[in-house]
Amino acid sequence: MAPRPDDFYFAAVGDVHGRMNRMVSFLQSWTKNAHRELAFVLQVGDFEPHRDDADLATMAAPARYKHLGDFGDYHQNRRRFPWPVYFIGGNHEPHGHLDATPEGALIATNCRYVGRVGVVDPRGLRVVGVSGIHDEGGFQKPHPPLSLLGSVSPKDFTCFNEEDIDRALGLERADVLLVHDWPSGIIATEDREDFAHQRRSPSAEAVGNDYARLVAEALQPSLVLCGHLHKRYRGTLAHASGRVSQVCCLASVEQGADAFAVFHATPTGLQEVTALGVPEQG
Repeated sequence: MAPRPDDFYFAAVGDVHGRMNRMVSFLQSWTKNAHRELAFVLQVGDFEPHRDDADLATMAAPARYKHLGDFGDYHQNRRRFPWPVYFIGGNHEPHGHLDATPEGALIATNCRYVGRVGVVDPRGLRVVGVSGIHDEGGFQKPHPPLSLLGSVSPKDFTCFNEEDIDRALGLERADVLLVHDWPSGIIATEDREDFAHQRRSPSAEAVGNDYARLVAEALQPSLVLCGHLHKRYRGTLAHASGRVSQVCCLASVEQGADAFAVFHATPTGLQEVTALGVPEQG
């Protein structure tokens, strides 16, 4: 039986770091093996859509992590994304490119930057995105103007600020929330040891940030998607209203299947696909 118009599948993808071809290949393998089509793809930041070396130079990252990646082929229409891709900014992005359109923009065929804070509605699903990570020193400062690129640290462009959070809180509701870092307080007691002594999570208490959680609690989405820690995890956020948000944390694309999730949207809600599985990278 053919899916109804309000019955569709979409993919969520973790940190891509410029490996667009690997992302596309993996999802194409899934659609072939699962005999399902994807309506669109949601991506949680560190997408790294570098068009050229000039874009790469505006990214905050150690030199050993600065690689041009595949996006130039998509920008020049030598390749194209098979599905609409909607992404937010992480802490490793070409801000000389993305901050030219902080409200979001179509940056290649089938590829849209959601913006510093933005809303998209693919197939009627209300998706809210908040770009960046939390940095206490920059939280109450305005975003630097692009004219300061090269004279201030690229890291100054990577964080969300108080104005961004206020805008997100004013959006009232979401079906899906995209954030780069995790909401704080989602680690279950039985999983706490898995988060000890890691580079970005020395303890369970250090995982995530309170502002991502604040936005999730205000908008009460069915689903929160995040990346950043390069680690697969599933959790929940229970709200005072009785609603519960699923939290899907994704690894990086170079790590394989843990970077990907597929969701089935129906009139009754969103369900992560598990029985169909996700094919291993070939």
